[in-house]
Amino acid sequence: MTNVAIVHRPAESRFEAMSGEDVVGHLDYTLHGSTVDMHHTWVEPEMRGHGVAGELVGEALREVGVQKLHVRPSCPYVADYIEQHPEHQALLEPSLTEEDRGA
Repeated sequence: MTNVAIVHRPAESRFEAMSGEDVVGHLDYTLHGSTVDMHHTWVEPEMRGHGVAGELVGEALREVGVQKLHVRPSCPYVADYIEQHPEHQALLEPSLTEEDRGA
């Protein structure tokens, strides 16, 4: 796992993974009422495979929980992360059916 800092930039609707002064990854989202649509996760190619995307998604989901919002995992990586970390499934948008969740 790489030592990165996750920074929430609400004005840009994104979470950024920072290595020093460099942005090495980001998770983009759109806020719709009380639902955060997490629609894109990206990590610099040289940083892939070091847990950066997982740190981004984990921190974003923690923030969603603190803000008492719901999440719509439009990004396949986010959907897979939530499936592998069931402790976050309570954050899923209530209108999502089992089929929508990929079950």
